[in-house]
Amino acid sequence: MGAACLCVRVARAEQAQEAAPKLQLPPPTESDRCPVCGMFVARYREWIATMVFRDGHVAHFDGAKDAFKFWLDMKKYDHHGHTQADVKAFGVTAYYSTEMIDARKALYVIGSDVTGPMGHELVPHPDMYDAKTFMKDHHGKAIVRFEDIDMQMLKGLDEGRFIVKGKELK
Repeated sequence: MGAACLCVRVARAEQAQEAAPKLQLPPPTESDRCPVCGMFVARYREWIATMVFRDGHVAHFDGAKDAFKFWLDMKKYDHHGHTQADVKAFGVTAYYSTEMIDARKALYVIGSDVTGPMGHELVPHPDMYDAKTFMKDHHGKAIVRFEDIDMQMLKGLDEGRFIVKGKELK
């Protein structure tokens, strides 16, 4: 009976979670480069992440992983002196729909057989249904939320390792 109660609570929690809203953000131009790796972003439309700052500046990235590296270490990557508080909108491209969604509300799958322009990626999804479908279809290791993503996870992805909250997943 205890296990059945846990399943019901998990199911209710998943139903209560709202899908990440769609965002209308400026698209990159052919000359826009990722401030983290220098790649031309427009070549990877299905992976684009975008930050719009309150001062009107826009930064585009070739994937969620590089966008989070920027987010977590703006002193290193942002040459305009922005901080996280200056970010007006942060969007990532949802895997299945390829629509720009709110990065802060998205769910991300790590450890799948799908790679992005820079290798292993945080693969964005607007809701738990899409994330679980992707996990099943592409052998993902974990679903993580915005607040779970840290530099250790991102460095692990670069190395082909999948680390969540300090623990490596096998």
